[in-house]
Amino acid sequence: MSYEIKLEELEFHAFHGVHDYEQQAGNTFILDLCVRFPLSRLPLEDNIDKAPDYTILYQVAAEEMKTASKLLETVALSIHKKTWKSFPEAIHVRVSIRKLNPPIGAPCKASAVVIQSEEPF
Repeated sequence: MSYEIKLEELEFHAFHGVHDYEQQAGNTFILDLCVRFPLSRLPLEDNIDKAPDYTILYQVAAEEMKTASKLLETVALSIHKKTWKSFPEAIHVRVSIRKLNPPIGAPCKASAVVIQSEEPF
């Protein structure tokens, strides 16, 4: 048994991409983050000190979005690894990053990379 904390549809303007114009003008990226914990870690009291800190999860993502990368895979993997380090008691981490209107030569709402695992790697 487990429970999850999630941050859904975090929006960032960032400079990830292979093309020079992507690195100069940037684009909009949407992140979904999910961290699963054993149910035994569920805070049974209304006490913030015993609960996972959502702001730490946001800060991990926000910090990584500031560092320009060519590949979404690189960004997602870095966020994934740093989330595990920030929440060592986790039993599952899922990171999804979408680039809106990717330059693929055809209409496309978003491209995406999803990384998830039941243990750090």
